[in-house]
Amino acid sequence: RILDAPELVDDYYLNLVSWGENNVLAVALGQCVYLWEAATGNIRHLLTLQHDDDFVTSVSWVRDKANANYIAIGTNLNAVQLWDAEAERRLRTLDGHSARVGALSWNQHWLSSGGRDSQIIQHDVRSRNHIVSTYVGHTQEVCGLRWNDEGSTLASGGNENLLCLWDASMSRRGNGYNRSE
Repeated sequence: RILDAPELVDDYYLNLVSWGENNVLAVALGQCVYLWEAATGNIRHLLTLQHDDDFVTSVSWVRDKANANYIAIGTNLNAVQLWDAEAERRLRTLDGHSARVGALSWNQHWLSSGGRDSQIIQHDVRSRNHIVSTYVGHTQEVCGLRWNDEGSTLASGGNENLLCLWDASMSRRGNGYNRSE
């Protein structure tokens, strides 16, 4: 099956698709996010960002069947939005980055966001004061994030060709690797 994707931003460093536990594919197209339901083939419009110079830079479904309707959206204007896709309603906005947010990864109620500002921010989405910690180890844009299945280690990739492994229990980097090692 081929899905049409007009306005898919041509930028290797962005993460514009995410397949959820609910068997729904989220696709970011310019300022919009669409949801494709694999079981039915239905397509729903979830959101359109309001600022003309903003666009979606990352999407990530929560990896938890009990909360499978929640999705995080990273934007070009430095924000992370949390949405309830079932209700088609924004729940909150998480600030903290000073540049676009191109990478997101869930670990239960924690959401990690990586940005062009070279930071990784650990958010507790249940808390009003949501920033739990900030991981500093990259010198360029954070392009990829992924928690291991146990939730004990976060892997991050940066534009400077550095792969970092972060120990969740210590909020610090465990090991870093680059092309020359």
